[in-house]
Amino acid sequence: MSKKPAIKKVVSAIQEVLSIQDKKFIDVEMVDVMAQAHNAGLKRSELVFQVANASKSLVKECTKEKWELVWADFENRLVNTKEILPSTARNYRVEVVKILKADGIEKPKGTSKTAKHEQAKKANKDAIDKKYEHESIENLTSNLVNLIGLTDKDSVQKFKEVSSVVLKKTKEKGEQEKQNETQAQKDFKSEYTTWFQGLLKTDEGKKELIAFRLNKEVRAVLIKVLN
Repeated sequence: MSKKPAIKKVVSAIQEVLSIQDKKFIDVEMVDVMAQAHNAGLKRSELVFQVANASKSLVKECTKEKWELVWADFENRLVNTKEILPSTARNYRVEVVKILKADGIEKPKGTSKTAKHEQAKKANKDAIDKKYEHESIENLTSNLVNLIGLTDKDSVQKFKEVSSVVLKKTKEKGEQEKQNETQAQKDFKSEYTTWFQGLLKTDEGKKELIAFRLNKEVRAVLIKVLN
């Protein structure tokens, strides 16, 4: 007796697509306006805001899938119909989305198990950061030292929490110091370059520079400015 062939169940995933009206709206209200902004000079920022305001009607209450489709279509049309570089189109998308975020409109959260897991993970991380936001790195490091060697569940969990916060705060502090130092160097260079160039414009200034060459401290300053 021959076996009957197994019947395969075919499950077709429902994929959201943009309607003709959606695509026309993106083309006219968003892409065309952004193309104008691309060559608008001083009016560029005004037109970017115009695109952001127009896009609200499409993305204010949409699914995560539609959000991704809208911005993918927006970028593709800028590249394919307006001859804008992909990197520039991507930057325009980032600009518009940033404006939307400031108005409280963000990419919707996914509904899959993975998305929900990531959302819970982020929420937990945000809660930990808030819990220790006013604690100094020194105090947190001291707490870590006191937790070393403890093996009970609560102590191990707290060690993980505090160590992650210490790493984040240390990184942020380093980046801030680097940024401040860079700005200070820029200010220094700007001030002394202007002064140096001013001296070069007059004979008296040039004589002053010749005299400065004999001064090691001043010479070190000039080397720092000119390098």
